[in-house]
Amino acid sequence: MTFVNGSSLKHSPPDRRRSERRNSPELAAYLWIGTLPQQAGIRDISSTGVYLVTRERWAPGDVVSMTLQRKGPLEGHFERRVAVQARAVRWGEDGIAMSFVLPTGMDLRLWESPLKSAAEQTEPEDILHEFRMAGALAFLGRVSPAAADEAGRLLREGLSNFRVASAMAIILTAEKMISFASNADGLRAPASIVLRIVEEGSWADAEPTQHLWAGLLATSCTLNGRDESNLSFANLLCQLTSSHVRILSAACTKATKFMAGLERISSRPIQLTARDMTQITGSRDLIRIHRELEYLSDLGLLTTNVRSQSFSPIESTDIAPTSLGLQLFARCSGYRGAAQEFYGVSRSRLPRIPGEPELVVPDEASR
Repeated sequence: MTFVNGSSLKHSPPDRRRSERRNSPELAAYLWIGTLPQQAGIRDISSTGVYLVTRERWAPGDVVSMTLQRKGPLEGHFERRVAVQARAVRWGEDGIAMSFVLPTGMDLRLWESPLKSAAEQTEPEDILHEFRMAGALAFLGRVSPAAADEAGRLLREGLSNFRVASAMAIILTAEKMISFASNADGLRAPASIVLRIVEEGSWADAEPTQHLWAGLLATSCTLNGRDESNLSFANLLCQLTSSHVRILSAACTKATKFMAGLERISSRPIQLTARDMTQITGSRDLIRIHRELEYLSDLGLLTTNVRSQSFSPIESTDIAPTSLGLQLFARCSGYRGAAQEFYGVSRSRLPRIPGEPELVVPDEASR
């Protein structure tokens, strides 16, 4: 996770009220010097800066990128590390004092949890949690100021630890998604959608589902900040379990898509064996899988034709994502344009069915 985004950087001002320094013996910093990261020890850390135990001596004012994590090999999972920038302040005999450079609106609150002892709050995981919390709230404050207070209440007081972790993963993934947009600093989202995604998405118990919620949050951000069309997709997504998401994702990824008219995208059925379905869902309960297929069909996201034999609830099935299912998956994958563009489907040509003539839909210029 990176808390730095172009013009949103600021030099954190001194704050005596929250600048208490504490030692975290198991916390380390990886410094990106040259092509290889170098691990540096941390003598102490506060909400405004960190003292690195290192032989490096940057000039005062130099900004350095670093990754904070528990001591050991460089972590591969972004939830177990945070990337931040810091400005060199002064040299010491064994290292250098750095002042954090944080995004506008990021309010880091180390050592302020009333539910944990001082010793607990210096654990690397607690420190990283506070960085992630502050980063998530800063992002929501930028894209939806009207939702900031209520979102802060939910994340700091209203949700369980499990739901907070899930919500932060969604928010920070969405931030990463829109950071690549040229107009990222100007994107805004309606408070109603932001709060719905934070509250409902926090129940997501698997990374693929969290990723879809993140995509929905990212595509809720527009230049005018008033588009609430994603509410209908949020209403659908909150009804899906992780198994439903795996089935729908596989169907939307594997099926052949085509235009069934000038604006409606459709797909050809794909045949899946019982073994295919157990691999997709991670479950061997074929009766349960059958019910999940029927549920997705009832929601209008999938069409299915199950074939069974007496010795097995499901022998094979033909499934195809509906137009609604394809649109939901595209929007929740972080794509805001037309679904056919996300899937790379031409408006002018439909796939040829054996024995039938090839169909061509005329475009505007030829009609």
